Amino acid sequence: MKEEVRSSRAASRKRKRLLRLATAVLLIASLIGVIAFAAYIDSQKQTALPESDNISTKEVDSGTEAEPEEEATEEEPSENVVYIATPYTKVYADDRVTVLYEADLGDRFERLEAVSGFVKLQLNERTTGWVTEARVTEEATSVSDDEVKQAWQTVVPTASASALDWLGQDVATVRSTLGAPASVQRDQVNEYHFYNGFFLMVRDQRVKAIDWDRQTAVTPELEASSAQSAGSWYDGETLQLKLFPYNGVMRVRIEQK
Repeated sequence: MKEEVRSSRAASRKRKRLLRLATAVLLIASLIGVIAFAAYIDSQKQTALPESDNISTKEVDSGTEAEPEEEATEEEPSENVVYIATPYTKVYADDRVTVLYEADLGDRFERLEAVSGFVKLQLNERTTGWVTEARVTEEATSVSDDEVKQAWQTVVPTASASALDWLGQDVATVRSTLGAPASVQRDQVNEYHFYNGFFLMVRDQRVKAIDWDRQTAVTPELEASSAQSAGSWYDGETLQLKLFPYNGVMRVRIEQK
């Protein structure tokens, strides 16, 4: 009887060991299956989303037409411009109180808007300012550029005609020819590069005008757009001539519009 009990217990322990072994094998097989399936999915993702630019290019070339890029169009220069009608015109900041610049007679700016007796001007690429409407005009008696050049040579006979080639050029290009200036001054709108006998007025990194100081006071035989005791200006097609008399002499400016 005891022998039968021992045999029964031994068989029961053997069945339990086999069951545990079978369970372990099943778990291992399931784990291997999960890992293999995850690797397969990951490989499919890598194939569907290539990171290589070469692969992307081939896909576009082989069947997909890229949308044509819109052609860049050059903006037409604004004709909504005004001239400063009086010398020493104060240009104000947005508060219409703080003076940020003093404009010369004949200065030409784009008008952005008019509000309550003030006109907003684009002074350079970064800066805007306000002047009173009474200080600007849209009218300017126009003469030819040749007449402006001839008048300029009359009032500054010592200047070389090649100086006009500097107008509109990048200031770095001009400085590579002239060398470094003796000094440079700045305000909110322009830089002023001083050389022996003249200075360059630079705006947005380009030579906007050239000034010669202490010239003999002479009046050109040319119709001025405006002639006042403090100054006069002559408006050409692309050039302006400005004369600013003081103490028996005058400062002369040739400027690109």
